[in-house]
Amino acid sequence: MQLDAQPPNPSGRLTDSVLEIRDLRIWFGATEVVRGVSLTLRAGEVLGLVGESGSGKSVTSLAVLGLLGPAARVEGSIRWRGREMIGLSNEEMRSMRGREIAMVFQEPMTALNPVMTVGRQMTEAIEAHERMSGREAKQRAIAALEAVAIPEAARRFGDYPHQFSGGQRQRILIAMALVHKPQLLIADEPTTALDVTVQAQVLELLKTLQREHGLAMIFTSHDLAVVGQMADRVAVMRRGQVVEAGSAEQVLTDPGNAYTQSLLAAVPTLRTDREKPLAVVS
Repeated sequence: MQLDAQPPNPSGRLTDSVLEIRDLRIWFGATEVVRGVSLTLRAGEVLGLVGESGSGKSVTSLAVLGLLGPAARVEGSIRWRGREMIGLSNEEMRSMRGREIAMVFQEPMTALNPVMTVGRQMTEAIEAHERMSGREAKQRAIAALEAVAIPEAARRFGDYPHQFSGGQRQRILIAMALVHKPQLLIADEPTTALDVTVQAQVLELLKTLQREHGLAMIFTSHDLAVVGQMADRVAVMRRGQVVEAGSAEQVLTDPGNAYTQSLLAAVPTLRTDREKPLAVVS
């Protein structure tokens, strides 16, 4: 059964749909890894994509930005603000990445160039999309680092990725993603490699920035507890399909699908007594 993860009728801060995915199918060779996924995202909304490794959530996210590479065959429709994304040239996709849609990846040390200073990586990204002097690009980059609470951002502008902690590197990726003020942020398991304390700090930072900038966001994770802290709506994926979708409250408190129920059962709980478990996702 294919589910269309549609939002409820617009209310409050949610406005018209900005991203519409229809019957998305993705193959690598003869293997179909995404099978008929349909999702809709409204402006200012956070959609959580949940599923275990191999469920297709990250592949779906990468498809939005055209980052799957030539080995992938993609069919269906991905429309960003009414514009069809599937079939755009590499040049057309590059012009949209960063400026309109940005991504925060799971592993900062893979996403960051280890032999280039953080500042240079940021200014190169800025200069690739906007006409400004090197001095202006540096000021923009330092301001972005300050916005994600990197201590002494101006001084550390010339440091290399290995000179920052894991949590700071993830904050740098967030700064790089937001430096062009995109309208959609895709966060692909951005806290998986972090310890619990740092994870909480990064999640709070993402929530704050999302509210301040009115970002639409796709947040992928295998962890329902984490998604429960971030998402307005949740779509649960398994074996390349959406098996359950709805408001975060409905999916996390009254799931109708057996797979979703099994994911919830695996979420740790805190107990104040034997009769009253307090779920971490509450």
